[in-house]
Amino acid sequence: MRRILLIVITLFTGFNAVAQDTAANKSEKKVKLNFYGDINPQIYVDTRKVLEGREGEMLFYPLPESLDANGNDINAVPQLNMLTITSRLGLRIQTPDMLGAKVTGLMEGDFTGATGSGINMLRLRHAYMDMRWANSELLIGQYWTPFVVHEIMPGTRPLNMGAPFHPYSRTVQARYTQYMGKIEAVAVAAFQLDNKSSGPNGGSAEYLRNSCIPDLTAMLRYNSGRFFLGLGYNFLLLKPRTSLIDDEGNVHITNTMFASHSSTLFAKYDFDNWSLRMQAIAAQNMDAHLLMGGYAESPVMTTADGKYYYDYQPFGGYTTWVDFGKSTGTWRPGIFFGYAKNTGFENPVDDGWKLYGRGFDIDYVWRVQPRIGWYVSPNVQFFAEVEYTVAGYGDECDDYHHYTSTNDVANTRFILAAVYKF
Repeated sequence: MRRILLIVITLFTGFNAVAQDTAANKSEKKVKLNFYGDINPQIYVDTRKVLEGREGEMLFYPLPESLDANGNDINAVPQLNMLTITSRLGLRIQTPDMLGAKVTGLMEGDFTGATGSGINMLRLRHAYMDMRWANSELLIGQYWTPFVVHEIMPGTRPLNMGAPFHPYSRTVQARYTQYMGKIEAVAVAAFQLDNKSSGPNGGSAEYLRNSCIPDLTAMLRYNSGRFFLGLGYNFLLLKPRTSLIDDEGNVHITNTMFASHSSTLFAKYDFDNWSLRMQAIAAQNMDAHLLMGGYAESPVMTTADGKYYYDYQPFGGYTTWVDFGKSTGTWRPGIFFGYAKNTGFENPVDDGWKLYGRGFDIDYVWRVQPRIGWYVSPNVQFFAEVEYTVAGYGDECDDYHHYTSTNDVANTRFILAAVYKF
């Protein structure tokens, strides 16, 4: 009996220790998952053909006039479409604290596809882990590019989100934020994936990879809750080619890289029920952000000692936008206004140079976009917007790509949308 009692006590003690250890491990490994999403049908009609993506859901600006044999504009064709590709699925993740930081994660996708040919397929929007300490934060993964300032995004509903005035781009990045009271210092090292720079091989992330330097951004922000103000600087180094062919057909290694410099100033002010948001960007070669821009590549050139190389010139411009809208209540009106102006190249570029990017034939673009939102409940909303966009296509320009005369072309898009959140 003593032996049996001793065995029972030993087994019970061991089982109890294992159970307590398992319970402790479960407590330590407890993970909270929060699934969310929305269904977002949109119907829209354009008064003419536009430069677009994703079956017209992503609108940039109207196409230029293209006259037939009788002088009729073949691009002056109204178009109608309806899509639900911006519907989303997401997962928020919270795990126990690690290294003294609160750790959260997020994965989110929609059905716009990674490319136009992949429309209706699930596309990764965001996927990141975030570590938040008392005075600092580290985000690693795919998220909005730093010039897309989440706190001041315009209140428009269409997929373009104010492009080509407001940037639209996500990057894989490491983002560090230092909080100093109301002051925030941000440093970001980013890499391209869905939104890529243009170049000799089309849109590709290889031009950034070839440089071995990430897309670098630094920001300084002031946040008092009601008032938000910030400025930022971006450095982009590209190496479009790793080899070239001379006039005799011989292949040579080339290591030519060139830098682009962009800066931004942004602000937001919240009234009791209204919000005023604005941003200005002095941009070089920011077509990967769905703004106008890019760069020019020279013909093959030679140095004094006979080495071959390409020369590059980033294409410059500036953009500004303002959004004013009601942020609470059942009925939420608002209006967006954007203006973009191309400033051309710093040095002359003649007809022998190749252009990579978007909007080289445009002097300016502007848009006015009034909207109204009907918030029936936290889960159901309806929206109506009118998007009037004018593009000033250049007729004549000098070697710096400064236009001396323009031809305005306008498009009006009417949009009806519904959102069902869950």
